[in-house]
Order: sequence, then structure tokens, then C-alpha cells
Amino acid sequence: MANSDKLVITLMLGRQPQQIHILREQEEVYRNAARLINEKLSRYESAYPNQATERYMSIVLLDLAVQMLQLKDREDVKPIFDTLESLTSEIEDSLGEK
Repeated sequence: MANSDKLVITLMLGRQPQQIHILREQEEVYRNAARLINEKLSRYESAYPNQATERYMSIVLLDLAVQMLQLKDREDVKPIFDTLESLTSEIEDSLGEK
């Protein structure tokens, strides 16, 4: 992987700058993720004032983990892969019979 494929960016997460090394094509995803974190952080800070920053960040982390797990359960693609493997096997068998 060439150095030109990598990029160093600084993201603000809350009030903390975070410098990270990423692949150039992932920059938009990382910036959108930082935006999502900051939006959730701002909502929790408004809803529950006068808490420690660590507490807000912990709740944001928990919130995002729960959302990720819910999406994982909802978008289980194993049945699709099983079907594709079966179809692939049938196609390979058909090609082998010629």
C-alpha cells in the first residue's frame, strides 16, 4: 500500500482533537462518524447538564453499540449467502456436466 493511500486527519470528538491515520478513501466515513458522535454528545449534554465529559462519552458509546447490534440482528445476511452458495454450487455442477 503506497503512502499516498494513507492520510492523517484530525477529528474533534467532543472537545478533544483526535489525530488518526486512515486510508484516503475512508475519510468521508470517519468524518461522518465524528459528526454522528458529536451530535449525540450534544444531545446528551443538553438533556443531562452538568455531567462529566467521560459520562457523556460513555453513554454515546453505549448508544452506538446498541444501535450497531440492533442493525446486525435486523440485517442478517446469512440466509442470502447460503442461497448464493447453493446457486453457485448448482451453476458449477451444471458447467462441469458440459
